[in-house]
Amino acid sequence: MRRLLLLSAVLLTACATPQNNYDPLENVNRSVYKFNTALDDAVVRPVAVAYSDYIPSPLRTAVGNFMGNIDDLFAIPASILQAKGTSASKSTARVLLNSTFGLVGLLDIASEVPIEKQDEDFGQMLGAWGVPSGPYLMVPFYGPLTLRDSSDKLARLAWGPIDYIDPLAGKAAYYSVFITDTRASLLPFDATIAEQIDPYAFVRDTYLQRRWFKIHDGNPPHPLPLGEPESEPVDDAGNDVPAKAVEPVSQTASEVVSSAEQAAPSPDNAGQSQ
Repeated sequence: MRRLLLLSAVLLTACATPQNNYDPLENVNRSVYKFNTALDDAVVRPVAVAYSDYIPSPLRTAVGNFMGNIDDLFAIPASILQAKGTSASKSTARVLLNSTFGLVGLLDIASEVPIEKQDEDFGQMLGAWGVPSGPYLMVPFYGPLTLRDSSDKLARLAWGPIDYIDPLAGKAAYYSVFITDTRASLLPFDATIAEQIDPYAFVRDTYLQRRWFKIHDGNPPHPLPLGEPESEPVDDAGNDVPAKAVEPVSQTASEVVSSAEQAAPSPDNAGQSQ
């Protein structure tokens, strides 16, 4: 879940609202957030700090490249189902190059060509089809998600590399490495979240805005209405929104998202603790 949480942390211009249209399970979600945060403080973060301090940078880069190659693989059908032929062809080329000349994805040869990495997933696909996000969820041992976005995680669980790893110890090792590498990439943003008056609301609202930007390829038709509406309920499927229901979003938000996107490592197909 690397990009989603990293971009949630750096989108400083987003408004964290006490009420949120997409969070009907807020009381439960806050309890899960506290649990995830406690687990992170006790186990995940210390391991990530040690990983960042003692594992050589080339090895950590290779791990990120391998996970990024998996992202490219799943981006192919997600792009095709959105009729994004160029995006699908670029992801296909990246997988072919990195899986062969890049030693099963350990080297990112495609970016040197260069073939631009595409950022597509099944949650975005459903959003582009007009499927509403559904409720916001804080998942134990994972982090922020929406019901719609869970489609991508379920697809990766069913058809990802973990399905072909035996025995159970191999599966545990795969997830342990992924989670540790993912958490290590988020260490620079811990202070940003800690400084928020309401860290839970900050992570929630910026996550939702990030997904809104991604579905519309960085050019949404209107700001995402995070706060409680004053008139008719709205969804995030691109429908018209009453003016009074729209929460203002900073004019620089899209610029922040764009710059953070370029800096963000790519694995997005396993759990995150906060």
